[in-house]
Amino acid sequence: MSAMDSSADREGASAAPEPPVPFYGYVWPEVARPDDAEDKSDAFSLPSLDEEERGVAPERDDRPNPRRQIEQWDRERAERVAQRRQASTGFARVVQNIIPYGSIPASAFNLASSTIGAGIISLPSAWQYSGAAMAVVYSVIFYLLTVFSVYCMGKAAQATGVRNYPKNVELLLGRFAGYILAVILFISSFGGQISYVISLHDIMIAFLDDAASTPAYLKTTSGQRLITGIIWLCVMLPLCIPKEVNSLRYFSTAAVSIIVYFVITMIIHSCQNGIKTGAYKEMVMFQTGNTAVCGIAIFIFAFGCQLNVFEVFGELYKPTMRRLTITSFVASGGCFVLYVLAGLFGYMDFGSAVTGSALKLYNPVKSPMMGIGYAGLMLKLSVAYGMHSIPVRECAYHVLGLECQTLAYWKHALIVTFLALCSLILGLFIPNVNVVFGISGGLCGGFIAILFPGLMYMYSGNFTRKSVGSFDYFAAYLLVIVGAICIVWGTGGTVYSEVLNW
Repeated sequence: MSAMDSSADREGASAAPEPPVPFYGYVWPEVARPDDAEDKSDAFSLPSLDEEERGVAPERDDRPNPRRQIEQWDRERAERVAQRRQASTGFARVVQNIIPYGSIPASAFNLASSTIGAGIISLPSAWQYSGAAMAVVYSVIFYLLTVFSVYCMGKAAQATGVRNYPKNVELLLGRFAGYILAVILFISSFGGQISYVISLHDIMIAFLDDAASTPAYLKTTSGQRLITGIIWLCVMLPLCIPKEVNSLRYFSTAAVSIIVYFVITMIIHSCQNGIKTGAYKEMVMFQTGNTAVCGIAIFIFAFGCQLNVFEVFGELYKPTMRRLTITSFVASGGCFVLYVLAGLFGYMDFGSAVTGSALKLYNPVKSPMMGIGYAGLMLKLSVAYGMHSIPVRECAYHVLGLECQTLAYWKHALIVTFLALCSLILGLFIPNVNVVFGISGGLCGGFIAILFPGLMYMYSGNFTRKSVGSFDYFAAYLLVIVGAICIVWGTGGTVYSEVLNW
């Protein structure tokens, strides 16, 4: 080959077009330009002599540039987070220094607060269904799955530039899958809100029925529903109105602290009662038969923080995969410790008698320690209720074609209030909270928390063993397989347990 030929080959190689750019699961075609030495996407094309004579104006190259669009969105989010981190008053600066906006602690508290709450009061029954040893295994498995699923969601968010769950699924898996996810996400989040109303109602029943000075009307079903509705109106509903999840970071921090106190009271109560009376001897390590899978849905629901991952990632300061993974590791790790303690000591306290919400087994009036815990738990349920309202409204906005950030605040408040009112009505008339946990955890949670995150990572572009690594590659496939198993077993276990209790 001559030197001239080799020089021509090098020039041809340098002029080769760049590979297609993956964007939203779709590859935009990149057409080679005459001069690839510099980006001329924003330059005017030069008209020919005939075009100049005819007076034809030059045309701008308006072909989409996905990388530039994603970078623009990232800059806009970074600017918004930077503005929120600038406190204007002295008190705000003090609070900002303690829990900075978008920091890893604030984000971890928000993630933990969105999942820990009503689930923890049903974990003793989940331990009774599964057996103590198997319950620990389930807790470890779902803790690890949760951390990796959040990692997968972060990868998908980086690929699309979008911080919204339904939109990510639609862009990566197709419009039909996006609508399916929106429906499932709505059912799961709405079911979570219903479960918090039911749990609040159980707390009110425990206080009103056990207090000797309670008026006769407030011991009736209608009176207890009235009190629950008033507390919902004054505490729960206002926490649904803010548009940004970081607006709840102070409430989330207080709420998680309350759960820590409540778990401590469960441990003390178990030592003073269940362990002394010998109820712990009824514990079994492994359950057999269909009963062994009845608790899976509760574990999925308890670790289901994926509802707010995209919003938390969108408001995270310096949003890198490392910081998001640390956030999920800390949030889920704290929940794991509290779940194991609550499940173990709640099971040891009541043995085989615990088959539903543990709130119905304590007496908050006779035990001031538990009474304080119940009062604090009411605030925790309210915060979790507000956190679950975010995916509920996002699903509604997705179907209606609205954007939360650009929607008028009064319209936003009206839609959120209507959805919250519907959850209140249903929560007052559904008797057993485990029914809601079973549907939200087994059926919906399997899709939202496990199956869809793995699929989104796979379809986010360039998903090969060589490019993402062996661990990510096989772990994503394992996540999808486990998600399918949990959907079948979790839902089946819920149906089976309800048939037995019919």
